[in-house]
This record gives sequence, C-alpha cells and structure tokens, in this order.
Amino acid sequence: MRDVLRVTVATILAVCATSAAAKTHPSYLTGNYCDTLVEQFVDSGMRSLGKYVNENFNPQYRGGIRNTINFLNQRSDWLGECDAYLSDTASTRIFHDEENTKAIFAAMQALAKELQLVRDGVEFPDETGVNNPKPFIKNRFDTLAELVDQHHTRMLMKKQFQ
Repeated sequence: MRDVLRVTVATILAVCATSAAAKTHPSYLTGNYCDTLVEQFVDSGMRSLGKYVNENFNPQYRGGIRNTINFLNQRSDWLGECDAYLSDTASTRIFHDEENTKAIFAAMQALAKELQLVRDGVEFPDETGVNNPKPFIKNRFDTLAELVDQHHTRMLMKKQFQ
C-alpha cells in the first residue's frame, strides 16, 4: 500500500511540475496570425519605415522619431511573441531560423537605439563638423532592410516550390 501511495504522489508531482513548466500563449496566436504579421512587417511596415528614413527623417522633428521608435518597439514585441509561440509549438522561428531571427531583432533594436540617441540630442558630426545623423540612421536601416529582404526572398522561394 505504501508503494502505491508513493507512486501516486510521485506521479501527481510530476504532472504538476510538467503543467507548471508548460508555456502558455494567448489564444489569438496561431501560425496564420504570425504569418500575416510577418508579411505585414516585411511589406508595408518596411516600406513605410524606408520612406521615413530615406525621405522624411529630420532630426529636428522629435515626434516623428518617437513614433518610429514606438513602431519598431511594438513590431519587435509582436514579432517576438509570435517567435516564442512558433518556437514552442511548431519548432520554427519567425524569420526562417534562429540566426536570421536574432539578426533581424538585433537590427530593429539597433535602429531604435540610434533613433533614440538622435532624439536625446546626441550629435553625429560629419566630415565638416556639422551634426548630420542621417547617414548613421540610414546605415542602420539598410542593415535591417537587407536582412528583411533576405527573409522575404526565402519566403517567396518557399511559396514557389509549394
């Protein structure tokens, strides 16, 4: 009887430990939702970000910089949530694989950080000594755009062979 009781208690503890360690995700997270989120970021999100950096970026307008930082942080949070979901449920990553996913998230954070430095008033002198943060911001954006473009190319090739 004691052995049966020990086995029962051990089984209950094992089940409880497994349940506590299991990761839960919000019910709205699905593979389709995450695919749509990535497509939106890769398509219209990057196009909008590119237009801002290449045409509308002005260090004097702190509101536009704040909005862009918020956009990057929000998308990073959303995509990170999907990445965790896909990693836990489908053993995949949001941007092809772990290396590319980490690189894209790092590039998003680097651009947001650089924009925050501009917003905080840090000066970026050019060769003549004039404050010109645009090349630094453009460089960060170009890195992100190249990584996202590589992911987009993989997505298109994957769809072509399905």
